[in-house]
Amino acid sequence: MKRIVIGTRGSDLALWQTNHIADCIRAAAPDIEVAIEVISTKGDRVLDVPLAEVGGKGLFTKELEAALLEGRADLAVHSLKDVPTELPAGLVIAAVPPRENPLDALISANGEGLDDLREGARVGTSSLRRKVQLLARRPDLEITGLRGNVPTRLRKLTEEGLDAIILATAGLKRLGLDGHISQIFDTDVMLPAVGQGALGIEVRSDDTELMTLLDKLNDPDTRAATTAERSLLAGMGGGCQVPVGALARVEDGRLLLDACVCSQDGTTVLRCSVEGAAADAVAVGIEAAERLRAEGAGRLMAAAVAAESGEALPLAGKRVVVTRAADQASALVCALEAAGAEPIPFPVIETRAAACEGIGAPDDYDWLVFTSANGVRYFAEALEAAGRDITAFRSVSICAIGGATASALLKLGLPVTLTPKMNLAASVRDAFLAVDGGVEGTRFLLPRGNLARPLLPSALREAGAEVAEAVVYETLPLE
Repeated sequence: MKRIVIGTRGSDLALWQTNHIADCIRAAAPDIEVAIEVISTKGDRVLDVPLAEVGGKGLFTKELEAALLEGRADLAVHSLKDVPTELPAGLVIAAVPPRENPLDALISANGEGLDDLREGARVGTSSLRRKVQLLARRPDLEITGLRGNVPTRLRKLTEEGLDAIILATAGLKRLGLDGHISQIFDTDVMLPAVGQGALGIEVRSDDTELMTLLDKLNDPDTRAATTAERSLLAGMGGGCQVPVGALARVEDGRLLLDACVCSQDGTTVLRCSVEGAAADAVAVGIEAAERLRAEGAGRLMAAAVAAESGEALPLAGKRVVVTRAADQASALVCALEAAGAEPIPFPVIETRAAACEGIGAPDDYDWLVFTSANGVRYFAEALEAAGRDITAFRSVSICAIGGATASALLKLGLPVTLTPKMNLAASVRDAFLAVDGGVEGTRFLLPRGNLARPLLPSALREAGAEVAEAVVYETLPLE
């Protein structure tokens, strides 16, 4: 690896962030040439419409991700708050560097704080999340749309006769413009966007050499905090129509997450706080989503969908029993609520770690085959319990069956080599036979559950492969 091309947006803030990461890479690997390519995104081009009305996920990332997948760029530097919770197949967030101040800031024309603004003051912001939290505190304010890069928004404060505007503290500090700040909001006034203040470095999942280099830039505490926040957002539906705010922090190995969901008019703000081990960041986020739904977040989502469409919700009045395991049902429950249904969680099974021993070293295998996200989760936990790190298996080719399985692997930083089109033993076997050299003498490890069917390992053995199975979890009925 002699040259790295970084894809970036062209705003002042995006270029600052990209040059900062470029300098970090040069310091870590002085022999590597680092080049920067500016790429325009939809979010940069559509400036006359509020972000909430532009619609779609990845407004500031899709074009950069296309450049990665096409090989025109090797990595992309994003503001993590702009990155959807589900990444395109073949891409992964390789590193999350130390976070800048994640809080929101008020910049007022005369230096006042929020409570000192005149009644009916005009406040500019492009964010629905900021708008509703402002209205919850000051319902008298007149909120007006505000788009453009950071210097443009600061200029509009005067040009458009606004009393104040809201911007992210991190962007102002990075551009040396934090002297304009009149007030930094405490979290009891305004929770920031998920991932705000953090950078996400995205790469192709098969570029293991670059991922190893970028691991030097990763900050474990920031990664854990933003993982919890993004897990919360995913549990709420990923890009749901209601405003979500969240902020997590790590203190003495403990992860503390504050989160909120707001109605679109700002009259209702639901809040919760969850604590857990930093190693359990995903679970902390899921628990926060479940608590917010229990407080009525689903009803806020349903109202938002109905208001946006102007039509009756398709599942209004329907009651739906959800039998999935409790720790896997959150996204489905959230989607049902958004469609107007009343979900009734009634898990009939639970999964738990099995007493798994004898998982060999990465060099013992040519392929790892995961057939479920549970297999990924419990394989990682079994390794951690043994004092081992799952990222050591980056050197092994990995097959993921199903999109959720691939996503779980990518979140752990493991590249996915093969994704068969169908979850059938014969189809998976045929996918391997199509790989150069076939599977004769190839060594496989299949981490699986106690109820997994024998069809896949049998099909691979019949094709001449050496197959080891590791039961890493058990599926049990609930009374």
